[in-house]
Amino acid sequence: EVTEKEIDETREKYRPTAYQGSLLFFCVSDLALVDSMYQYSLQWFLALFEKGLEDSEAAPDDVAKRCDNVNAYFTFSLYKNICRGLFERDKLLFSFTLCIKLMQGQNRVDPSEWRFLLAGATSNETALPNPAPEWLLE
Repeated sequence: EVTEKEIDETREKYRPTAYQGSLLFFCVSDLALVDSMYQYSLQWFLALFEKGLEDSEAAPDDVAKRCDNVNAYFTFSLYKNICRGLFERDKLLFSFTLCIKLMQGQNRVDPSEWRFLLAGATSNETALPNPAPEWLLE
């Protein structure tokens, strides 16, 4: 029971890395919507993630620092590996999408501003009546 509790506590400390990994995976899987050639398997993604765990800088006594190291290393590694297989015209779109997904995951993108960026200005107001129709033409 004590061991189980320790495992649960340790697992919770690594949750931010798992969360960022999920954001990155779905960002990569959305590339198939841009071009059907951009399809990456979960197996490929997990292998790259495991390599990131092995190659990123260790921080034996600081789990938060270790998570930051893994996140930074894996994000850049994923970016390099994906960009290698993208057409030049799609690289900027991927960079932007990756950035937005990570910022949304950190609640750093205002949803109303994001909707405005995607849809443009939309008017929810009803048209006001003309206050002086005799001299102000519509």
